[in-house]
Amino acid sequence: MTDQPPLPPAVVDAFWQRWGSNTFLSAQGLELELAGVGRAVVHLRKPTLMQRGGGGSADVINGGVIAYMFDAALGCAIASANLARPEMRSIAPHELRQSTINLDITYVDAAAGPRFEAHGRVVRSGRSVAFAEGELRDDQGRVCATAKGIWRVMWPQPDGAGR
Repeated sequence: MTDQPPLPPAVVDAFWQRWGSNTFLSAQGLELELAGVGRAVVHLRKPTLMQRGGGGSADVINGGVIAYMFDAALGCAIASANLARPEMRSIAPHELRQSTINLDITYVDAAAGPRFEAHGRVVRSGRSVAFAEGELRDDQGRVCATAKGIWRVMWPQPDGAGR
């Protein structure tokens, strides 16, 4: 990911204003990192006992935890790409909305280990629909799961439109 240009400061500020204070992420012990325009990483640095138990093993993180990590990583990658669009210069970041339409996860291998990263990257982002993909890696860099997703992007309407 080092070949990506850095995010413009205005995009970083807008992102953290809109998506950076996600209490569910922090309550789960997850940390978000912007890795470039259209790229994000969600870190699980120390899985709790409650996050383990996948496949009946006390060492493997639960598939639901992995799903949420992917939803956040891919969704935040899309958000960073949309916030970098020229149209955003005239829109307040909190007015941009998006929602997951589909999230397809393939669990490749047991996610056992002391820490994990869900990497998300935009494949294509249009005006109303965006596509992203990613991988969940363990502390050795091994891919434990992959994901592809589709998001609906909802841009704010001009004042009075649609009323």
